[in-house]
Amino acid sequence: MTDMTDGRVADSPARRLWRALAPATSCFFAALVMFTSVGCQTNTPSEPIPAAASSARPSGALAPGDEITVTFTSAPELNTKQKIQPNGKVSLPTIGDVSASGRTINSLQSSLTSLYQPHLQDPTVVVSLESAAAGVYVSGEVLRPGKVPLDRPMTALEAVMEAGGFTKFANPKQVIVVRNEKGRNQRYVLNMNDALSGADSTPFYVRPFDVIYVKQSAW
Repeated sequence: MTDMTDGRVADSPARRLWRALAPATSCFFAALVMFTSVGCQTNTPSEPIPAAASSARPSGALAPGDEITVTFTSAPELNTKQKIQPNGKVSLPTIGDVSASGRTINSLQSSLTSLYQPHLQDPTVVVSLESAAAGVYVSGEVLRPGKVPLDRPMTALEAVMEAGGFTKFANPKQVIVVRNEKGRNQRYVLNMNDALSGADSTPFYVRPFDVIYVKQSAW
Protein backbone atom coordinates (compact mmCIF):
# COMPACT_ATOMS: atom_id res chain seq x y z
CA MET A 1 0.00 0.00 0.00
CA THR A 2 1.30 3.47 -0.92
CA ASP A 3 1.27 6.49 1.44
CA MET A 4 -0.53 9.24 -0.58
CA THR A 5 1.33 12.06 1.21
CA ASP A 6 4.94 11.34 0.24
CA GLY A 7 4.80 8.30 -2.10
CA ARG A 8 6.65 5.94 0.28
CA VAL A 9 5.62 2.29 0.55
CA ALA A 10 3.79 1.59 3.77
CA ASP A 11 5.69 -0.44 6.39
CA SER A 12 3.47 -3.52 6.38
CA PRO A 13 3.83 -6.43 8.91
CA ALA A 14 5.22 -8.69 6.16
CA ARG A 15 8.01 -6.23 5.39
CA ARG A 16 8.88 -5.85 9.07
CA LEU A 17 9.13 -9.68 9.38
CA TRP A 18 11.40 -9.91 6.34
CA ARG A 19 13.76 -7.25 7.75
CA ALA A 20 13.96 -9.22 11.02
CA LEU A 21 14.77 -12.52 9.27
CA ALA A 22 17.14 -11.15 6.61
CA PRO A 23 20.38 -11.33 8.67
CA ALA A 24 19.75 -14.94 9.73
CA THR A 25 18.77 -15.93 6.20
CA SER A 26 21.96 -14.40 4.77
CA CYS A 27 24.10 -16.32 7.30
CA PHE A 28 22.33 -19.58 6.42
CA PHE A 29 22.95 -19.21 2.71
CA ALA A 30 26.57 -18.17 3.29
CA ALA A 31 27.15 -21.30 5.39
CA LEU A 32 25.43 -23.45 2.76
CA VAL A 33 27.68 -22.09 0.02
CA MET A 34 30.78 -22.68 2.13
CA PHE A 35 29.77 -26.27 2.97
CA THR A 36 28.99 -27.03 -0.66
CA SER A 37 32.30 -25.64 -1.89
CA VAL A 38 34.25 -27.72 0.67
CA GLY A 39 32.31 -30.91 -0.02
CA CYS A 40 32.64 -30.65 -3.79
CA GLN A 41 36.28 -29.65 -3.97
CA THR A 42 38.63 -32.15 -5.58
CA ASN A 43 41.69 -33.50 -3.82
CA THR A 44 44.61 -31.16 -4.27
CA PRO A 45 47.57 -32.93 -5.86
CA SER A 46 50.21 -33.93 -3.32
CA GLU A 47 53.87 -33.12 -3.72
CA PRO A 48 56.05 -35.77 -5.41
CA ILE A 49 57.41 -38.32 -2.94
CA PRO A 50 61.24 -38.59 -2.91
CA ALA A 51 62.52 -41.89 -4.26
CA ALA A 52 64.59 -42.44 -1.12
CA ALA A 53 61.43 -42.35 1.01
CA SER A 54 59.48 -44.88 -1.05
CA SER A 55 62.21 -47.33 -2.09
CA ALA A 56 62.50 -50.85 -0.68
CA ARG A 57 65.13 -51.68 1.89
CA PRO A 58 66.40 -55.03 3.16
CA SER A 59 64.75 -56.33 6.32
CA GLY A 60 67.95 -55.28 8.11
CA ALA A 61 69.27 -56.20 11.51
CA LEU A 62 67.64 -58.26 14.22
CA ALA A 63 66.02 -56.44 17.13
CA PRO A 64 64.69 -57.21 20.62
CA GLY A 65 61.37 -59.00 20.37
CA ASP A 66 62.21 -60.75 17.10
CA GLU A 67 61.65 -64.50 17.25
CA ILE A 68 64.29 -66.69 15.61
CA THR A 69 64.71 -70.41 15.04
CA VAL A 70 68.17 -71.96 15.44
CA THR A 71 68.56 -75.31 13.65
CA PHE A 72 71.56 -77.64 14.10
CA THR A 73 72.38 -79.83 11.11
CA SER A 74 74.08 -82.60 13.10
CA ALA A 75 72.28 -82.23 16.43
CA PRO A 76 68.54 -81.70 15.92
CA GLU A 77 67.96 -82.23 19.65
CA LEU A 78 69.50 -78.79 20.17
CA ASN A 79 67.08 -77.04 17.80
CA THR A 80 65.43 -74.12 19.53
CA LYS A 81 63.11 -71.21 18.97
CA GLN A 82 64.13 -68.06 20.81
CA LYS A 83 62.77 -64.54 21.25
CA ILE A 84 65.51 -61.93 21.43
CA GLN A 85 65.45 -60.53 24.96
CA PRO A 86 65.25 -56.82 25.82
CA ASN A 87 69.01 -56.90 26.47
CA GLY A 88 69.52 -58.04 22.86
CA LYS A 89 70.61 -61.61 23.69
CA VAL A 90 69.37 -65.17 23.17
CA SER A 91 70.13 -68.10 25.46
CA LEU A 92 71.31 -71.15 23.52
CA PRO A 93 72.16 -74.74 24.53
CA THR A 94 75.75 -75.41 25.59
CA ILE A 95 77.13 -71.92 24.88
CA GLY A 96 74.66 -69.80 26.89
CA ASP A 97 73.87 -66.15 26.14
CA VAL A 98 74.78 -64.72 22.75
CA SER A 99 74.24 -61.17 21.47
CA ALA A 100 71.81 -61.15 18.54
CA SER A 101 70.31 -57.65 18.39
CA GLY A 102 71.84 -55.40 15.75
CA ARG A 103 73.19 -58.30 13.73
CA THR A 104 71.97 -59.68 10.43
CA ILE A 105 70.79 -63.27 10.10
CA ASN A 106 73.94 -64.23 8.18
CA SER A 107 76.22 -62.59 10.74
CA LEU A 108 74.58 -64.37 13.67
CA GLN A 109 74.58 -67.65 11.80
CA SER A 110 78.31 -67.42 11.07
CA SER A 111 79.08 -66.48 14.66
CA LEU A 112 77.11 -69.40 16.08
CA THR A 113 78.83 -71.85 13.74
CA SER A 114 82.19 -70.67 15.10
CA LEU A 115 81.01 -70.85 18.72
CA TYR A 116 79.77 -74.43 18.31
CA GLN A 117 82.96 -75.54 16.53
CA PRO A 118 84.54 -76.98 19.74
CA HIS A 119 81.33 -78.75 20.76
CA LEU A 120 79.98 -80.40 17.61
CA GLN A 121 81.55 -82.54 14.93
CA ASP A 122 79.49 -80.65 12.37
CA PRO A 123 78.89 -77.18 13.83
CA THR A 124 76.74 -75.94 10.94
CA VAL A 125 73.92 -73.76 12.30
CA VAL A 126 70.99 -72.32 10.36
CA VAL A 127 69.21 -69.23 11.73
CA SER A 128 65.83 -68.10 10.41
CA LEU A 129 63.49 -65.30 11.39
CA GLU A 130 60.10 -66.60 12.54
CA SER A 131 58.42 -63.30 13.37
CA ALA A 132 59.56 -59.69 13.52
CA ALA A 133 58.82 -57.35 16.41
CA ALA A 134 58.88 -54.33 14.13
CA GLY A 135 55.66 -53.45 12.37
CA VAL A 136 53.53 -50.70 10.91
CA TYR A 137 50.26 -49.38 12.33
CA VAL A 138 47.24 -49.15 10.04
CA SER A 139 44.14 -47.18 11.03
CA GLY A 140 41.22 -45.29 9.56
CA GLU A 141 38.95 -46.84 6.96
CA VAL A 142 40.32 -50.40 6.97
CA LEU A 143 38.53 -53.55 8.09
CA ARG A 144 41.03 -54.63 10.76
CA PRO A 145 42.94 -51.63 12.16
CA GLY A 146 46.05 -52.44 14.17
CA LYS A 147 49.68 -53.49 13.96
CA VAL A 148 50.94 -55.34 10.89
CA PRO A 149 54.22 -57.25 11.46
CA LEU A 150 56.99 -56.12 9.15
CA ASP A 151 58.90 -59.32 8.51
CA ARG A 152 59.72 -58.57 4.86
CA PRO A 153 59.91 -55.59 2.53
CA MET A 154 56.27 -54.44 2.34
CA THR A 155 54.45 -51.73 0.40
CA ALA A 156 51.86 -49.45 1.96
CA LEU A 157 49.17 -51.07 -0.20
CA GLU A 158 50.20 -54.53 1.02
CA ALA A 159 50.03 -53.29 4.62
CA VAL A 160 46.48 -52.02 4.02
CA MET A 161 45.52 -55.40 2.56
CA GLU A 162 47.06 -57.16 5.58
CA ALA A 163 44.72 -55.00 7.67
CA GLY A 164 41.72 -56.38 5.79
CA GLY A 165 41.63 -53.89 2.94
CA PHE A 166 39.58 -50.75 2.49
CA THR A 167 36.09 -50.29 3.93
CA LYS A 168 33.29 -49.08 1.66
CA PHE A 169 33.75 -45.60 3.13
CA ALA A 170 37.48 -45.37 2.35
CA ASN A 171 39.11 -42.89 0.01
CA PRO A 172 42.03 -44.76 -1.64
CA LYS A 173 43.20 -41.46 -3.12
CA GLN A 174 43.94 -40.10 0.35
CA VAL A 175 46.14 -42.52 2.30
CA ILE A 176 48.47 -40.80 4.76
CA VAL A 177 51.78 -42.29 5.87
CA VAL A 178 53.38 -40.69 8.92
CA ARG A 179 57.05 -41.54 9.49
CA ASN A 180 59.42 -40.45 12.23
CA GLU A 181 62.62 -39.24 10.61
CA LYS A 182 65.37 -37.88 12.83
CA GLY A 183 62.92 -36.99 15.57
CA ARG A 184 60.39 -35.26 13.32
CA ASN A 185 57.17 -36.60 11.82
CA GLN A 186 57.20 -36.64 8.03
CA ARG A 187 53.86 -36.92 6.21
CA TYR A 188 53.38 -38.55 2.81
CA VAL A 189 50.08 -38.57 0.90
CA LEU A 190 49.53 -41.64 -1.29
CA ASN A 191 47.02 -42.20 -4.07
CA MET A 192 46.38 -45.95 -4.19
CA ASN A 193 43.59 -45.68 -6.73
CA ASP A 194 46.00 -46.13 -9.66
CA ALA A 195 47.38 -49.39 -8.27
CA LEU A 196 43.88 -50.70 -7.52
CA SER A 197 42.69 -49.90 -11.05
CA GLY A 198 45.71 -51.58 -12.64
CA ALA A 199 47.39 -48.40 -13.85
CA ASP A 200 51.16 -47.99 -13.67
CA SER A 201 52.26 -46.57 -10.32
CA THR A 202 55.36 -46.47 -8.15
CA PRO A 203 55.05 -48.64 -5.02
CA PHE A 204 55.67 -46.97 -1.67
CA TYR A 205 57.60 -49.23 0.72
CA VAL A 206 56.96 -48.74 4.42
CA ARG A 207 59.54 -48.58 7.22
CA PRO A 208 59.33 -50.00 10.74
CA PHE A 209 56.82 -48.15 12.92
CA ASP A 210 55.25 -46.15 10.09
CA VAL A 211 51.64 -45.12 10.77
CA ILE A 212 49.24 -45.52 7.85
CA TYR A 213 45.89 -43.70 7.99
CA VAL A 214 43.20 -44.26 5.38
CA LYS A 215 40.92 -41.23 5.14
CA GLN A 216 37.17 -41.39 4.75
CA SER A 217 35.60 -40.44 1.45
CA ALA A 218 33.85 -37.06 1.37
CA TRP A 219 30.74 -38.63 -0.12
